[in-house]
Amino acid sequence: MQKHDASAPDTKYLTAPGPVPVERFVRLSGGVQRAPALYVTIYAIIWTLVSASLDPTVPFDAVEAFNWARNAEWGTPKNPWLVGFSMWPVLGLGGKGLAVYWYASHFAAVAIGMLGVWHLAQRLSGDRQLAWIAMLSLHLSGAINIDVLPYNDNYLLVMLWPWMLWLFVRALLDSPRYWPAFAAVAGLAAMTKYSTFALLGAIFVVTLWTPQARRHYRRPAFLLGLVIFIALIAPNVVWLAHHDFAAFRWVDDQITLRLNARALYGALSAFYPVAILALVLRVSGVRFTRPPVDARIVAGVVILPLLPILLYFTWHNGGRISEWLQPFAVPLPAVLMACVQPATAARSRRTARWLPAAGVLVLAGYVVFLSANLRNAGQKFSGIKTASGMLEQRWQARYHMPLRYVGHDHIAAWLTFYAPGNPRLLMRWSAQRRPNIYTNAIDEAHVRAHGALLLGQPGRSCRRTSFTRTLAQWPTLVIDAVETVPFSYHGGASPIALCVAYIAPEREYR
Repeated sequence: MQKHDASAPDTKYLTAPGPVPVERFVRLSGGVQRAPALYVTIYAIIWTLVSASLDPTVPFDAVEAFNWARNAEWGTPKNPWLVGFSMWPVLGLGGKGLAVYWYASHFAAVAIGMLGVWHLAQRLSGDRQLAWIAMLSLHLSGAINIDVLPYNDNYLLVMLWPWMLWLFVRALLDSPRYWPAFAAVAGLAAMTKYSTFALLGAIFVVTLWTPQARRHYRRPAFLLGLVIFIALIAPNVVWLAHHDFAAFRWVDDQITLRLNARALYGALSAFYPVAILALVLRVSGVRFTRPPVDARIVAGVVILPLLPILLYFTWHNGGRISEWLQPFAVPLPAVLMACVQPATAARSRRTARWLPAAGVLVLAGYVVFLSANLRNAGQKFSGIKTASGMLEQRWQARYHMPLRYVGHDHIAAWLTFYAPGNPRLLMRWSAQRRPNIYTNAIDEAHVRAHGALLLGQPGRSCRRTSFTRTLAQWPTLVIDAVETVPFSYHGGASPIALCVAYIAPEREYR
């Protein structure tokens, strides 16, 4: 019998099969690396769970989108119709369900957009690894996570613009059969935000540039796409004509003529991730060259419209310039990858490894910021949720009827989202006031039948509050009672006075 040599190293563990959980993790990691769709799905799920669990309240843009969806009109005072229609699936849910959907829909759209960047980069560069880098570089930008949440339109542009550009390249250079799909995506993007027309204008110029491009005008697929695009935008044109072109007037109301540097700051905050990516690749040994024609087309479509936009906002102060510019930065990593010299593309592997780590750091910072309540981020506006439930309870205790209408101060709009019964806003459309949120086809007799709750300006007692402005619009409404209740915007903050006025429901409707 052979004796075992105790001094000999035991190497069996090197060849022995690993534990089942480890094997599964390795297989999952390999699958994620091979399948960009799986990667973005995991990304969307993680960010949805974290945001829905830690973010105290949705941004006010969610309240706007919810009320636009309830009106079911072909336009809104700030945007075209897709922003409101995107909230249709959850009109019957309460505040908690609406909030979860807000986060889930945002990150699902971002995931689709990230996948679009991957396909665009793969089409322009012809290299899957470079396509991964283009997609992963979006982790460096807040446009796909933290910054996308406060806006009710940018997340849809992040989803649609990369696919719109990919379909345009495929239709123009590969096969005309892509024109109908391009038109559908372009129409939806245009009905998300009017800034899409900046890209579409550049696309139109590209189709005029050469005789080969102009030949597409005679193809049936192009004509079908044109019909699809017109069908998507025509209802909004009619709506604008009947509402005094409110969306364009809203932009004008935000802007004043004044030379400023906000456009420069906005450009730096939006496009720094692309500059960082180019710098890191250069340091890694990657070299750049003139891109192929398809990449030059995409670069022209995205970059050329930026020049007049930046010039305009340099001479006009106002608006959220970074919100305007962030969607333009999303497809640019795909163009940058097309500039990589093929002989040096292999040197980019190290960059591909640390980009997911950057995404983990952003997520970790977000979790710490909210969990530690830094700068009150973990309690911001949470007092509004508490007040919404409390005010509806006081209404029902007084009248034993559901709360149907709230109005007067801007705080009332939050109750339409967070009050359990989701009351409607006591505000009708007016071409003079052009309110951002209103109730379509509101009837004064219906308001009298169900009553209404009016909220004064927070911080003012009932002795200092007047509801004349609202009552003048509804002359048959009469205040039944008023009371001052404690209110706070944020969780843990000291309460302030809030005057509440009750308009009783008519007795015969009880």
